[in-house]
Amino acid sequence: MFSNLQLREIFQRTSGHCHFCGDKLRLENYGDNASDEPAGAWEADHVIQRGKGGLKSAANCLPACVRCNRLRWHRKGKQLRELLLLGLVANDALKKRTEVGKKILALKKSRLERNKSRRRADLSLKK
Repeated sequence: MFSNLQLREIFQRTSGHCHFCGDKLRLENYGDNASDEPAGAWEADHVIQRGKGGLKSAANCLPACVRCNRLRWHRKGKQLRELLLLGLVANDALKKRTEVGKKILALKKSRLERNKSRRRADLSLKK
């Protein structure tokens, strides 16, 4: 999809850091999206998603760690800010060990299990 030169250009736009969380990325770990993502694994994030009219070009991309890029998925700024706010509210409930916090932990566990089983199913379809 992108040449080595284009990947380096995308990577350098943020001095080798995820444009979402700021974690350090490793240029050579581009596209390394194994389930146990190695440190510094990253992808080119389309700033304006292709499905929403964004260009399929290096100029429309910034580096993002695999985890952040997958969490963003198709969401735009307003939706991301809402998720962050809800995350802060949930984090407070978890820290205070409220009943809501306990329910959030159970929902998190269930979500992770569904994601894991879906990934295995996706992998078996590719074979």
